[in-house]
Amino acid sequence: MIHKTDYSLRNRNNMQYTEEIKNHVVNNIKSWINEIYQSDPQLNENFSLYDHIQSKLTLPRTEAEIWFIDKYEKTFENYAKEVRVNKVKELLVYTNLDLPVIARKLGYFSVKIMSADLMQVTGLPISFFQNIKQQKEDTIKRQRI
Repeated sequence: MIHKTDYSLRNRNNMQYTEEIKNHVVNNIKSWINEIYQSDPQLNENFSLYDHIQSKLTLPRTEAEIWFIDKYEKTFENYAKEVRVNKVKELLVYTNLDLPVIARKLGYFSVKIMSADLMQVTGLPISFFQNIKQQKEDTIKRQRI
């Protein structure tokens, strides 16, 4: 994890950041986003990705986002949406949680919004992942017989 003092490596004469610093910041932002959705997230609807990231930075978020876009060709928000949707898929296939519970855990306002994100990122509806789960369970049942 980067500490606020690590930014002292920049050239103070012209306030330009080195490529090493930029990469360090961008990689940390990616890690912070991944950490949000790892294990058992319990986000509320008031969670703000931008506020969360800004609280960890000592430079303007907009500058860090430009670096992020340069490296990953997507915004923080778009990257986070992909990570969040991957967590939705995981919870749909590997847990018995109801859709509203999954939506709440991941900070969605509704199942409809979660479903729209899933469709946008994967091109697949919730039912596709529910069917995978059912097929997995059916296979396990047949193996026990």
